Amino acid sequence: MGFAARYMSAVMAGLSVLAVQSVTASAQSAPREKASFPETEIFLFDLKLGDTVSIANGRNVTLRAGYDNQPSFTPDSRAFLYARSDDFQTDIYEYSLVDGTTRQITRTETNEFSPVATPDNASISFVSDGPGAWQTVEVIARNNPEISKRLLPGDTLREPIGYYSWNHATDDVLYWSRYGFNISLTHKDKKTSDYITGDAVPSTPYVIPGTNQFSFVHRQGNESVWIKALDPKTKSVRPLTPIKGTNANYGWSPEGSIFIIEKDTLYRWKEGPSDGWESLADLTEYGLVNAARLSISPDGKKLAIVGQVKP
Repeated sequence: MGFAARYMSAVMAGLSVLAVQSVTASAQSAPREKASFPETEIFLFDLKLGDTVSIANGRNVTLRAGYDNQPSFTPDSRAFLYARSDDFQTDIYEYSLVDGTTRQITRTETNEFSPVATPDNASISFVSDGPGAWQTVEVIARNNPEISKRLLPGDTLREPIGYYSWNHATDDVLYWSRYGFNISLTHKDKKTSDYITGDAVPSTPYVIPGTNQFSFVHRQGNESVWIKALDPKTKSVRPLTPIKGTNANYGWSPEGSIFIIEKDTLYRWKEGPSDGWESLADLTEYGLVNAARLSISPDGKKLAIVGQVKP
């Protein structure tokens, strides 16, 4: 190669390096787009279950500007996991009921939602919302949260998961499709899933306490919205109760009651002769409004409610 050719080759190589550096610098200097999350707080109550249900000592335990949502108690009832936002995304945090401290568990540039601890409390599963709105369920070990693995095989997921429930006793997984608005049943190790129903309302499914059945929320053809039970063995679906009002976020207590909030009033439904919703408490008396989600501790002694501070 002559001098001129070698010179031009060197120039082009230098330009290529400068171009890569320019693109890299541009990408690094480009500011991240801020996210827009609603302002929510998590309030913690003492709960007394029985024929008569009561709550007491409601207090705001997150107490900050930003999004704090989707509380889920650990199996020992000593803490709850939740999704917490900064200016750009949500991460998983944990609030200790023992000493009132908060610690961050995940540190990513993507959104994590719906955290749930495994029965041994050694791992945490959650919905991960990555680039391109790809949303799936991941699992991390508490002692190594930087490494995650998918709960389900990739080809199980025909649509991104929005909400899910994992029965650790059977490894059945029921999930709500983010775009399909349907409920599907699969197994942790299966590469296929069973379509259960369409017209499913965006709401977290649960394992019904004391059973291997799941509950989910379904909008019927006449527009009424019901909480229903699914038997994963037979695929049969049984209606339990219509929701109270319009809020489809509910939770189970360990003795088998459903709790729900409508217009800042806490209600309970328990299967039996009455089969109706019982009014329990006006939550505005505890300084919160726009209450929506809730979670009950496994020992039945604590209730976490997501809402906003009463002006």
